[in-house]
Amino acid sequence: MSEDFKRKTTISVELRVSKTLQSLNLFLESMGKSISLYDLPTRPTNMDNVDCEFPREIQDEMSIQIPPEDYEAELKLNLEQHKAFSMIIDVIQKGKSGIFFIDGPGGTGKTFLYRALLAHLRSKKLMAIATATSGVAAAIMPGGRTAHSHFKIPIDANESSECTMSKQSGAAELLRRSKLLVQFIKH
Repeated sequence: MSEDFKRKTTISVELRVSKTLQSLNLFLESMGKSISLYDLPTRPTNMDNVDCEFPREIQDEMSIQIPPEDYEAELKLNLEQHKAFSMIIDVIQKGKSGIFFIDGPGGTGKTFLYRALLAHLRSKKLMAIATATSGVAAAIMPGGRTAHSHFKIPIDANESSECTMSKQSGAAELLRRSKLLVQFIKH
């Protein structure tokens, strides 16, 4: 895990250990546990204010690596894909909001379009969230996660279920800053 931080940037060993312990603790907390329950070192207290400029969710989004083939995807869009791409990017550039439904049978290039949009925005250092209804679908998009995981949506939803994402959370801040939210629905 510490190798992930080493690859992302040149940081000190002390900071890399601290970030690894922080990530491990966050992972454990997501399962209702804590690093203190295990025979592991705790994060040094002198590292508490390091790298706190942005919430973890925004840091994670900013660190997503764009695959080289996705940089070129925009140039390889077919006519219909390019029309949708241009329409969506135009709305974003004008600072407006919109909802777009991209539909079509399997193999028509929906995922290719999504990846082109994500790469275009991320290459400009803009936030773009990639979510999907399943882990398999999320895995085919860089930085993709299930909507349930990203937005704390209950898996066994009923009429009294609520999303547990607070409006002060890092996930909520990421949502506010994002220029695009791709919700990939595999059916």
